[in-house]
Amino acid sequence: MDDGTVSVPDEQYERLAALAAARGVSPETQLARLIDDAYAGLDGDEAPETLPLGVCDDSAEE
Repeated sequence: MDDGTVSVPDEQYERLAALAAARGVSPETQLARLIDDAYAGLDGDEAPETLPLGVCDDSAEE
């Protein structure tokens, strides 16, 4: 992937930083991983059997 600049609003950066800290990486590394995962998800042929943590497919009714 090409290097570039990404702007993250303060409230989202706090969430990103918390997620990164929980995974033991820098917020920049975590953001790069999220972007890479999003690009990888564009290829629907290799869809994972489970969704990433925090993602809901809305199939479960409450």
